[in-house]
Amino acid sequence: MNKCRSEDGTGHAPEKAAAAPRKTNPFVADKILGHVDRVRDWLVSGRSRPITVEFDLTNRCNQGCPRCFGFHPKRGASQMALEDARRILRQVQALGARGVTFTGGGDPLVSPIVIPVLRFARELGLDLGFITNAAALTEESARVVLECCQWVRVSLDAASPEIYKLTHGMDGPDWRAVLENMRLLLKLKQQASLACTVGIGFLTSAESRQDILSFAALGRELGVDYVQYRPLLRRFGEAELNYSDPAVLASIRRAREFAHDGFQVVDSEHKYRLIQEGDWRRTYAQCYGQNFATVVAADSRMYICCHMRGVEKYCIGDLSRQSLEEIWDSPRRQEVAATVDFRDCPPLCRCDSFNHILWRLRQEGLEPPVSATTLQRHPNFI
Repeated sequence: MNKCRSEDGTGHAPEKAAAAPRKTNPFVADKILGHVDRVRDWLVSGRSRPITVEFDLTNRCNQGCPRCFGFHPKRGASQMALEDARRILRQVQALGARGVTFTGGGDPLVSPIVIPVLRFARELGLDLGFITNAAALTEESARVVLECCQWVRVSLDAASPEIYKLTHGMDGPDWRAVLENMRLLLKLKQQASLACTVGIGFLTSAESRQDILSFAALGRELGVDYVQYRPLLRRFGEAELNYSDPAVLASIRRAREFAHDGFQVVDSEHKYRLIQEGDWRRTYAQCYGQNFATVVAADSRMYICCHMRGVEKYCIGDLSRQSLEEIWDSPRRQEVAATVDFRDCPPLCRCDSFNHILWRLRQEGLEPPVSATTLQRHPNFI
């Protein structure tokens, strides 16, 4: 299987150019180009400010997903205090971030401070997103999420109790309880005529592919705004997964037939296509995407990206000791960014599409084109 790394295999920028660009359009529509002002500032000055911040209120979770990207209980069960969350969110706003996604870590609904934090963040004028397994959703928390957030996505990853057990480690009663919570959420949204977009997500793999088609049917039956398919990626330190099962993309393409006005079937088509072609090499020699998206963990430590939560070598600072601005402009962050080893990173990672674009812009001195995504919803979540 092809390895995901820079040309010299280290993650460091080699003296010669990176591998030849992919044959596909290097400026395929991407939300990073909806923020041309930030990209231009970075190209001119080398300095940036984050657009999107992932914010973890807790590392605790009420489910047992075997392949969770968050914090396994053995890696700590930190929970952020209310005053710390408010202090950090003020700094997030002051630094110029535009969107905050509450995620994990653990599940944000497990945090005892989730409701006041959401209200506070909204009062700051930040755009908010919310990712949850919905197991702990209540009528009160559902109302607050819907009122404060631009969008909420439930990580469901199954259309049957059997696959839910495989992907979330939970049993049939847990599966049915989450579906009831979803129905409550959607009922409250409809009753109050709220604009919050509600979706369900499915991380696809060869093991869970049997539910891909029925997942779209389930989403349509529930009445969500969209279902989203993304490939499950390996975690730090793990061996590569089998990404190339052709039945996965074939099932997703069939699932698109369930779409209709008001219900979308969304998928990372370019990632699945590259997987099928066996072409997920990195045509860039440095990670530039980390200049525009970052992570605040529940213990107030910051990491270079969502894939490296809890990995010490990719920690860029501690907000209990430094301000966000100090961390962002620190030599430590620059050092970590410059020495990202792509052998540690999963293929087609969070910043991959940004990096192909940003590398080309910087290497060739091009003017960033304005993306059509500026007209799409939720532009501040890249």
